[in-house]
Amino acid sequence: MKKVLLVLLGWVMLAGCQSIDYLSIDYLLPAEMSFPNELKRVAIVNNVVEGTPTRLPKLFTDKHDVNDRMQYHKTQYLSGNSKLATESLAQALADGNYFDMVIICDSALRADDKEARRQSLTLNEVNELTQQLDVDFLIALENLELRAESNAAPDYYTGLFVASTDVKVSPTVRVYLPQLTPRSPINKTDSIFWQGFGDDISESVHELPNNQTIVNEASHYAGEFIAKAFIPYWESATRYYFNNGSVAMRDGAYFVKEDKWNEAIKLWQQAFDESKNSKKKMYASYNIALGYEMLEDIEQAIEWATKAQQYALQANQGEIAQLASIYLQQLNTRKQSYASLKMQMQRFDEDF
Repeated sequence: MKKVLLVLLGWVMLAGCQSIDYLSIDYLLPAEMSFPNELKRVAIVNNVVEGTPTRLPKLFTDKHDVNDRMQYHKTQYLSGNSKLATESLAQALADGNYFDMVIICDSALRADDKEARRQSLTLNEVNELTQQLDVDFLIALENLELRAESNAAPDYYTGLFVASTDVKVSPTVRVYLPQLTPRSPINKTDSIFWQGFGDDISESVHELPNNQTIVNEASHYAGEFIAKAFIPYWESATRYYFNNGSVAMRDGAYFVKEDKWNEAIKLWQQAFDESKNSKKKMYASYNIALGYEMLEDIEQAIEWATKAQQYALQANQGEIAQLASIYLQQLNTRKQSYASLKMQMQRFDEDF
């Protein structure tokens, strides 16, 4: 399941006689929750109590609307569309190709309830559902709350009014295994954002989505991001490299475009060994770190990124030292997550 996406982009930043290119990479991160390898078939169920008023956390305090010619503010609390969110979660898990089978049961399980009862599924319900759906376990959506905050004000640089709606999306899900007590619920929050522009307040606010659009798109997004709690997922990131300064550095950059990282590392190592200058060693060691990361040798990448930071400080190159420091943090994050990822990918014989 190894996947590295290279997108070379033509951004150049002058740094003395040096310049920088950047590329986009995708790498795999572990899920928050790990499942035994024998759990291969999962059903995604809609266990949201229909018609239940949205529960407002204490920290959410509604604000009065302000409507005048120069300012606008509005806060709304909305219930998400549980059917859309359940479908989105099931689709995200299916697209991840982590489980052998993903089945969806998006009809609300509580729709026919005659009286209120506790929301979590009973052990009998879990056993019946897993048998009926022929799955090993269940993931249930149990609540979905939205907090939409809209603002509009003049932008004095453009002369236009700018309106925005920022929606906090808060799904709650729970994992159920047959014959076992339900696990604690998982609560996550993320945001989805819209903007509108106009010559006055009314025009800019009119460009914002209506409540139906907010609920539908936010509910779909809820399923996408909560899926990361259950399956390893791809993270996109930007990486930088120096593409000239010597023949070896320039030729190494050519091999980047060809996705030939071993050849690039050899040339950058040559540039590093031949240079007596701290600044040139800084550039070469930074590139070597990137090369080893692309070869999935994170330990070597950290070693060379540390060297790049040290040489940058010696050469009084504060911006490059900061760039190397950020890169070191990113590499250490990957290193820390690798053990969990390796364990989660054992079902694929660690082919990732």
